[in-house]
Amino acid sequence: MDVESKQDEQPTVEMPRIDLPPPARPGTYQSGPVEEAVVIGPAPPRRVKPVGPRFPVGNPFGYALARFFAFAVDFGLVAGVLTIFAYALIAINPITGLPTNTQRGFDATLAMGVVLALVYVVAAEALFGTTIGKLTFNLHVSALRERNVGFARAFVRMLLRPIDVLGIGGLLALLPAHRRLGDLAAGTVVTRESPLRGFAPYAGLLAILIVGGLPFALVGTTRTMAGFWAFVQFAPGILARIVYIAQHLIGLLPH
Repeated sequence: MDVESKQDEQPTVEMPRIDLPPPARPGTYQSGPVEEAVVIGPAPPRRVKPVGPRFPVGNPFGYALARFFAFAVDFGLVAGVLTIFAYALIAINPITGLPTNTQRGFDATLAMGVVLALVYVVAAEALFGTTIGKLTFNLHVSALRERNVGFARAFVRMLLRPIDVLGIGGLLALLPAHRRLGDLAAGTVVTRESPLRGFAPYAGLLAILIVGGLPFALVGTTRTMAGFWAFVQFAPGILARIVYIAQHLIGLLPH
């Protein structure tokens, strides 16, 4: 008997039949003979609890003080320099027609400087998101939905600034949102996250020195010092007018 016939006579062994469950649809769970469930297809999206925005502000008290002094630097520096320029170059105020070396004439000249300083703050925040004062304290203004602030948002922030200056803005800056009324209305936030990072304070101090030195360089030391003396001379009258306006506004409030 040859080898091939012997191989044909060997009995065949049948394998046991295993019934497998039907394949599951993609994205569903299928339980198999193992203990853990097996995922077929892409897993369902994981639900993540929404978390509110987090803005780098550091210490809340230091942050609120930094915002206050930043605006004080912008307001005082620009308004003061422009008023000195006007006092040194213009003898008669174009609005009142009075000499600038009189109380009412100087008041009008100072008012011009204040208005131009506010225009500067709006333009700087709209175009660059910062000002000289904000650079000094490493602050930056950003919109919540996009990076650029724009003139509309910057203008709304400025419109509500008088209310915030009364103390409301400082209290709101201490809350977890760290946004004053102007920020809430304009959809902006001020963070301690300047694009210049650690170099921002140095750039702000350098800008203060440059802007503060412009009157000496352009109109001379004599006229610049005369402008400084005018502030000292007319400061009591200016403070008296501010107190009068404040009392009048308080009298208009409902009792």
